[in-house]
Amino acid sequence: MALLGSGSEAALGLYPKRTKRDAEEDEATKRRQFLAAAGLAAPLLGSQSQVRVGAIDVDRMRRKFTKLEALDSEHGGGDTFHLYFTELARTEQILHSTSRRLAVSKSLIELGAQQAQQAGWAAFDAGFIDIAVPLFDYSRSAAKEVGSRELEANSLVHIAYATGQSESIEAADAACAAVGRDAPGKAVAMLQSRLAWSFAMAGRTDAAARALDDARAGLDSGDDSPSWCSWMNHSELDIMAGRVWSVLRKPERAIPPLQRALADYPNSWARDKALYLTWLADAYLDAGDGTRAVETAGRAFALAGTVSSVRPLARVRETAQRASAAGAAGARDLACRAAAARAPIPVRL
Repeated sequence: MALLGSGSEAALGLYPKRTKRDAEEDEATKRRQFLAAAGLAAPLLGSQSQVRVGAIDVDRMRRKFTKLEALDSEHGGGDTFHLYFTELARTEQILHSTSRRLAVSKSLIELGAQQAQQAGWAAFDAGFIDIAVPLFDYSRSAAKEVGSRELEANSLVHIAYATGQSESIEAADAACAAVGRDAPGKAVAMLQSRLAWSFAMAGRTDAAARALDDARAGLDSGDDSPSWCSWMNHSELDIMAGRVWSVLRKPERAIPPLQRALADYPNSWARDKALYLTWLADAYLDAGDGTRAVETAGRAFALAGTVSSVRPLARVRETAQRASAAGAAGARDLACRAAAARAPIPVRL
C-alpha cells in the first residue's frame, strides 16, 4: 500500500530495517562506483580473506603513505601517480573485504581521502586533469562522510586549483570559511594559501590578499597539524605569496619573498624550484629587468626537463614568450628551446 501517495517506504526516505552495516556498505559501494564511473576502478590487489583490521594496522598504513607522500618533493606526477593510486586501491579493498570497529572504518575512509587527494595531485601534475578532478571529488565525498571539514575543504581547494572555474573557487572559499578557527594552524595556512592562488589566477586581488593574511595568521598559531599539511612553513608561504603577487603583476611584492625562499631551495626538488623560478622571472620582467628575467627562466628550463611533470616546461614557455615579446636579449632562443623540449611524461597514466 502506498504511503502518503508514494509507491514505497524507500521513496519517502524511510528505511525501518536499515542497519549501520547497511549504511557503511552503501557508502563503500558509492565510493567504488564513483571511481568506476570516472574510469578509475581500483584494481583488486590479490585475494584477501575476511579478516579483522584494527587501529594498529591503519596506523601502519598511514605511516607508509606519509613516506610515499615525501616522494612528491623530488618526483613528478608521471612517476608517482601509480604509487598513490595503488595505496588508495588497497585501502578501498580493505574497506570492502574486512571487518572492523566503526572508529577504524572512519580512520580508513579518512586515509582514503588523503590518498585520493595525493593521487589526484599527481595526475594533475602529469597533465591529466580529467583523472585528477574525479579523484579530488572522491576525496571530498570521503572526507564529508567522516566529518573532516579540513580535508573536505582541501579537496575543494584542489578542484579550484586544477580547474580555475569561478564556481569551484566560490565553493572552496565557502568550505575554507566553514573550517572555523579551531582548525589546526598549518591546515588553515595551506588551505588559505592555495585559495589565494585561485583568487590570484581569477584576478581577484583583494580576495587573494585576504587569504594570504589568513594563511599567515594560521601559520603563526603554531599548533599541531595532520600529516597532509605538516610540510607547510613560512618558506612555503613566502613562495605562495610571491607567486600570487607575480600573477597579479605586483613585482615589488613578489620578488622579495621569492628570492628569500629560493635562496636555499635544493635543485633536487626540480619541479617546484623550476616553477617558482618562472614566477620570479615574470616578476623581474614586470619590474623592467629583462636580463635577470631571461637568466632566471633559463635556470628554470635547465631543471624543467628532468622531471615527469608538464607544469614546469609549460611555465618556462609562457615566461620565455613574454620576455621575447618584450624584446629581452636571449629570450627568443630560450623560447625556441623550450618549445622543442618534452617532459618525460607517459602517454597514459
